[in-house]
Parts: sequence; C-alpha cells; structure tokens
Amino acid sequence: MDEKGDAVIRKSEAESIVSGLLCEWCDALVALQIDAPGEPETDGGIRCPACGRVHGRCHEAVYPLLHLADATGEAKYLTAARRLFAWGENMRRPDGSMINDTDSPWQGVTVFAAVALHDALNYHGGLLGPDERAAWEARLLGMGEWLLVNIRVGSPAYLNYYAANACAMALLGNYFDRGDFLHAARELAAYCFEHVGENGLLFGEGKPHDLKTPKGCRAVDIGYNVEESLPSLCRYAETMNDAEAAEKSRALYRAHLALMLPDGAWDNSMGTRAFKWTYWGSRTSDGAQDALFRLGKTDPVFAEAALRNAELYRKCTHGGLLHGGPDYARAGEPPCVHHTFCHAKTLAAALNEGLYDFARQALPSEAQTPIRYFSELDTVRIARGDWIADITAYDAAAKRGAHVSGGTMSLLWNRRCGAVVAAGPAEDLLFEPNNQQRAQGNISSGLSCPRIEAEIDGKQYAQRFDPGAVLRYEERKDVTVVRADAHLCDRENVRASSDGGCKLTYLLGEDGLLIEGAVALQIAQGARYILPVVSDRVRVSVLRGESARPPEEIFCLTPGFLCREYVILPDADGRFAVKLTV
Repeated sequence: MDEKGDAVIRKSEAESIVSGLLCEWCDALVALQIDAPGEPETDGGIRCPACGRVHGRCHEAVYPLLHLADATGEAKYLTAARRLFAWGENMRRPDGSMINDTDSPWQGVTVFAAVALHDALNYHGGLLGPDERAAWEARLLGMGEWLLVNIRVGSPAYLNYYAANACAMALLGNYFDRGDFLHAARELAAYCFEHVGENGLLFGEGKPHDLKTPKGCRAVDIGYNVEESLPSLCRYAETMNDAEAAEKSRALYRAHLALMLPDGAWDNSMGTRAFKWTYWGSRTSDGAQDALFRLGKTDPVFAEAALRNAELYRKCTHGGLLHGGPDYARAGEPPCVHHTFCHAKTLAAALNEGLYDFARQALPSEAQTPIRYFSELDTVRIARGDWIADITAYDAAAKRGAHVSGGTMSLLWNRRCGAVVAAGPAEDLLFEPNNQQRAQGNISSGLSCPRIEAEIDGKQYAQRFDPGAVLRYEERKDVTVVRADAHLCDRENVRASSDGGCKLTYLLGEDGLLIEGAVALQIAQGARYILPVVSDRVRVSVLRGESARPPEEIFCLTPGFLCREYVILPDADGRFAVKLTV
C-alpha cells in the first residue's frame, strides 16, 4: 500500500510477472526448435504443435531470445536466436522482403520482421560478433529499402501495416541515419491519424481505409488496433520525439481502453476480423504491453491495463505456450505457436523499456455508463451492476461472415463469472488459412454467437447475417433496453423472399439479462434461437417457447471458449424468452 492506502504494484512484482512469462514462453520455443543439420528448410525453425508446420514469421523471435540471452547469460538463448536467424533466410526474397509463409507470398509482414530485427540489434547487438552483426544489419537494411517503396500511402494493405511501417521507418531511419526513411515515417503516421472515428476509434482495417457503410460505420478491428496499430503509433511518436503525435496516440489508446474488460480481455466481438479474436487480443498481432507500460509512466491506468492483460496471458498459458483462448487446454486443443512468438516480442520490449511502481487503478469499463453507442460500429454497450453487454448491427465487413451483425448480442460479461457470451465470427470458416487454427480436439466445434435461424423454402437463413438491422435503446429506472429489428438473411446477406422479419429485445437489470424474441408466424415452425453460453455458473431459464434438447457442449475456436449450446423453439405465436442470471 502507498501512503494514501492504495494498493501498489512494485517494480519487482511487475518485472516478475512479465519476465517470468517471457522465460516460460521462450523456453518452450527453444524446446520446439527443429534440429535437422543439413536440412536448411527446417533446421532452426520452430515447429507448431497445432499446425504441424513452421510458421514463416517465427524468425521474429530472435528479439525475445536475444533479450533473454542478455538478461540471463544463458547460452541456449543466443544459440537459438542465431539458428532462428539462419532459418529466416528461407523467408527472405531477393528484393529484401520477407514472406508470410512458404505457401503465402504476402510480403507486408516484412514490417514486423524489420521492427523485431531492429530491436534485437539495437538492444542486444553486442552479443554478436562483428561479421555476424554486419550480416544481420544487411538483412535489416534490405527490409528497410523494400518497405520504403512498397508500404507507402496508397499501398494495398490494411491500416495496421501503415502504422507499423511508420514505426519501422522511424526506427530504421535513426539506426541507419536515413532521412528518406524518416520522411516516409512522418507521411504514414500523418495518414493514420486522419482515420479516427467519432468515438476516438482508429479505422482502416478494411478496404478502402476510408470505407463508410450505408449506416456510416467504419472498418474497425479492436484486436489489431490495440495490439498492432496503436503500439506502433505510440512508438513512432517517441522515436521521432513528436509531442503532437504522442498526444494523439495517447488519446487513441484511452478511447480504446473502454473496450478492455475488467478481466484484462480486449472485446473484439464485433471487429472486422473477429475471426482472429483470442479474448486476450488477436491471433497474429504483437500485443500491447510495451505501449501500455510506456504510457503508464505518466498515467497509471495504462499500466493497470498492461498488467491485467498480462495476467490474462498467464491464465491462457499452458505447457509454456500462449493458447488461443481461455478454454483451449480444457478442450484438448493444442496451442498455435504463432501467439507465443509474436507476443514474446512485446514482453521483451516492455522489459527493455523498464518497469516501475504504480498504484492500482480501476479500468474505464468498471465505471460504465448505462448506455454507450459506438457509431463507428453501430454497436450499443449497456451496463448494469455486475453486467456488461454489447449488441451489434455493424455493417462493415473486411470479409463476408467475419463478424456478426443483425442485432446480435456479441458480448455478455459478468464480474463474478467473466465472459458469459462471446461471439466470434458469423461463420466457422478459415478466412486466413495460414493465420487460423483448425480444430483437433474431441469436442465438437461450433459458433459462439447467439442467433435466430430458420429454414425457408429449403434454404438456411439467419438473423446474424443481416447488415441492415436497426437498433433502438433506452434507459429505464431498473432496466436498460435495446431493441433490434432484423431480417433473416442468407450468408450472402440476401433477405429471405418470404416474410423473414424478426425482433430481439434485450432487457438488462442488476439481476441479469432477459432476451425476448419474435419471428413471423409463417416461419415460426422452422425457426430456432441458438444461445451458446460460456459460464457454467450462469442459470439459463426458458420463460417462453421450449428447449429443443438438453444443452450440448461445444468448443468455439474463436475466441476460445467451451460453451453450453441451448436451442430454443418459439411458441405458436412465434415468440420466445430466455433469462440469464448468476
């Protein structure tokens, strides 16, 4: 406790949490490193337990491995980093770029490789011999030359690549004393700061970056924003000593903190790439600890956010590897190593920057207003007592079916239980086959999104596919109400030709959430409401309609929860009602 009686996290405690996790992760990476002398295609790469392959970006782990080599003096980390750098030659193209995977020619990932290699050299290059360091710097400069030309304003990449390259060009510009790199950094950062919505959310995770939907929504992905774009912009500002950019970055991160849940999770239940949501962040992004701890030096709420998110990493780490969600281990799903080698970088960066004492803080989500509307996302957040809920009719899609719409409750969270409902994508598809995991466990996989479905004229339709749904909301004395008017649509977002209208009403009180629904009488007999519930501490009471069967256990890869799936049939009037209480 400090002199005011507030709880304080000491520097040693924060370092213990972060460094302990980093050591555990890197030890697991070293154990997975392939020893195959004479086979350069695999020797030194890191085998993925889930995907049975070597992911092309694993060479980025040279940075956290060199950090531990410096911090511990253990030779195994230096050896592993050298072998991993050598393996990375498999991913390097003659033009200096790096590709995503042997079967994925996407070169934009060069930007992440460049930042990792820069940091390895800048902080720990003294561990390398002169000739070795020169070889590493030559690869880094080649990447910089490629980035200078290929990730500029107008390049075919989502905004997170622009933000990351603003950071990379700033770092490499200083490292190599290149004015052209620094000019490109300023140009890219200025472009990114032009893409901020009404609620302070960064947009551009879709094409075009300035996409504006019929509802006025923007292309926003919370996972990529908080784990890739915003950390990059914060570091750009610090590297360039740009006070204006630093203030803009801080304001952006503060706005996004509204979407960090009290347990340290990032709510990406409605993002354009919700199919890569991992509850703690996103599948192939780098993480937020470095940026949040940097910002926390002057405002401890950011340090609090960094700590809670790191504690969630700890809960999702098993066998030394960060799993893709809270229940992967319970479901028997192996971890994809991509999560670990990406997020190890940000832990190393936080430790290199230096941690400190700070007073514990409440997060913004712990003092929510009863109703908040995010116009960029056409999403309503409601909060009462221990409960937080999101209802979305978001109509901006990076990929069709990548996130839910139609007035779906994409999140329900309770202080005592944690996540109760956590909707991933609208469809269980491999939108990015190289960057998503396939189910391998013994438990049936399924979708975690609540939805109304019906068979109409021999074809399946669902309310979650309707981008035209209309939300209305109001606050009453004892309950907060959100109403959604939607239509059942096919996966192409085309409405059913017959009457496929439906309604959903959400009534949130301190005692729980009541969901009322109605479908047109013509389709009532073939309709059903599917409700996947995460927590086994929540009581589900069907008040109208009837359960089609006892709830079945399913595993939802995104965002990584075991769920009890309830199927509720409407009554003869096409109505149903269900209440969730603790």
